[in-house]
Amino acid sequence: MKKFGTAVILSGGLSRRMGYDKKKLRIDGENIINRIVKQLSLDFEDIIIAGSKPENLPEIGGIRGVYPDAMELSASLVGIYTGLLHARSEYLYVTACDMPVYNHDYVVYMKQLIKSNPGVGGCVTRFEEWIEPFNAFYRADLGPKVASFLETGRKSIYKCFEHENLYYIDEKKGREFSPDWDMFCNLNTPSELKNHIKKRRDLI
Repeated sequence: MKKFGTAVILSGGLSRRMGYDKKKLRIDGENIINRIVKQLSLDFEDIIIAGSKPENLPEIGGIRGVYPDAMELSASLVGIYTGLLHARSEYLYVTACDMPVYNHDYVVYMKQLIKSNPGVGGCVTRFEEWIEPFNAFYRADLGPKVASFLETGRKSIYKCFEHENLYYIDEKKGREFSPDWDMFCNLNTPSELKNHIKKRRDLI
């Protein structure tokens, strides 16, 4: 099994604050999930989507498959668990369908850290006293432990993995790659989408 190869895009969630399904977001005329797939293809040969049924998604190329959540529990951790179940590499990269900014250099950096720390359970970034659970790697064989945690009704990603020997990148180091933290940006509201599009166009 390859160390890296599979990336999952989480596509669950109710999109209440956006007012419509975030899987249908478009940026510069292109569906956001198609944009994310193209970005991921720079570093991953196996891309999957978790948390949806194929009929609820726009037409998407370049993916292996779409997998509904493996448990009937509304939580991002269920999406991660679903991705772990379907990973075809030792480590799974996790992002979400509302995260439009991809940082290739940071992904390469995280891969290097994992290679330098054999057996590490994953690689995530700290933000103040919290963690950024997406734009992160998790070892695929953690699936059974995640299932056991979810079966207790708990949903916290941090609590689930806090004893799993993850490699934590501190915020200061993360900001060397993304000073404005946009690689962890997720679009929850129409105003956030509008501001993201404006920022993109200002950089052109």
